[in-house]
Amino acid sequence: MTIPALSTRPVAWQDEEFLWALFKTVRSAEFAHVPLSPAALDRILEVQYRGQKMSYESQYAGGHDIILLDGVPVGRIWLFRGAEERILVDISLLPAYRNRGIGGALIERAIAAARAAGVPLRSSVALSNTGSLRLHQRLGFRIAGQDDVYCDLVVEP
Repeated sequence: MTIPALSTRPVAWQDEEFLWALFKTVRSAEFAHVPLSPAALDRILEVQYRGQKMSYESQYAGGHDIILLDGVPVGRIWLFRGAEERILVDISLLPAYRNRGIGGALIERAIAAARAAGVPLRSSVALSNTGSLRLHQRLGFRIAGQDDVYCDLVVEP
């Protein structure tokens, strides 16, 4: 799928506020059933955000991009580009931009780039995220393994 106004650019320090707000919109729903004050929820999410950021930066250096639609930040994609493989680490979109083909278009681009480089593209999806799992499989990923929580997916070159 082609979305003409869709682009990406590397994350800059000025994006921190946007990335934090995006993280909160994505992860807050996981705590909807827990009776927490807004301040307590923010503290928990901040710890998770910082932990995720440190983990991704140490394991998947580079490849952290802002997703832009008509030049406006609408999400982020983290795509590790290693010599032997590509790893789609994360795609997150603001709620208003979900289910509009943006994630699929970005995954198709990642598949094409990995194939052009002659390397597999890997991804991991939570088994509870059935929509994402269906999307990955529809775009050509096959299940390479799974545990009780995650499904490991791959597209060969």
